[in-house]
Amino acid sequence: MNEHILNEGQYLGQTIKSYKTDMISVKSTLHEKSASTLHAHSNAYLSILYSGLYSETTPNSQKIISPSSVLFRPAHYKHQNQFITKQTKCLNIEFDSGWFDNHGINSKKIKPQIKSIQNHPFVLHLLIDFLKQRKIDFFEELLTQLITDEENTAIPSRKPWLGKLVRILDNETDENHSLAALSDRVFVHANYMSRVFKEHFGITIGQYQMERKVKSATKKLFIERNSIAQIASDCGFFDESHFIKTFKACNSITPHQFRLLLK
Repeated sequence: MNEHILNEGQYLGQTIKSYKTDMISVKSTLHEKSASTLHAHSNAYLSILYSGLYSETTPNSQKIISPSSVLFRPAHYKHQNQFITKQTKCLNIEFDSGWFDNHGINSKKIKPQIKSIQNHPFVLHLLIDFLKQRKIDFFEELLTQLITDEENTAIPSRKPWLGKLVRILDNETDENHSLAALSDRVFVHANYMSRVFKEHFGITIGQYQMERKVKSATKKLFIERNSIAQIASDCGFFDESHFIKTFKACNSITPHQFRLLLK
């Protein structure tokens, strides 16, 4: 079966807001509960799902796409969508082929990928700015990094304890770990542990721990209906006020205001 080709600026669903520069077009779209036919887009694009739920079926796989997902899809990527919730909202960033040439990128070598927006704060800010102002001040070099870079920083094989430490901080965001407690768990002296961590990641263990808490809370704001106070508690903030202050310092918006934008 041949796929239907959507040309530049064409998307399924209803356009809510749109914005265009020379080589990038942006549209937020609203999709009612429905299923699409097999189709593809003539240009490569990023799609940020910020409300609702849908599945994507390709000739080789099927995936459920959840809120906060950032998808990169190359030009002519064949897929079908099943919009599961009553309403689904996406922000779509479409790249003219010349954009890749201008940045020295061979677009044919970039594979389809799905990333989490909470791991890319600049993309989260891009989404917030567009929903608030209908316009984006693009940081094109950062979009380049999002498309081409790996999310994870490699852990030196000669320091396996560093990987264990990162897993603790990543997976236990509901806890407030002291340096002494972390030192005991990875069997490394606290001062040496702190120095090596900062040399490798460029931030302190405390800063990394707080970043992970904010990322975890951001994910929950996308997908959960729990109260702000409950999310603050679940992510290990001292209290609701501490969470609100920290989230606003990172994103220039309160958690409640952020939720209102996603509706």
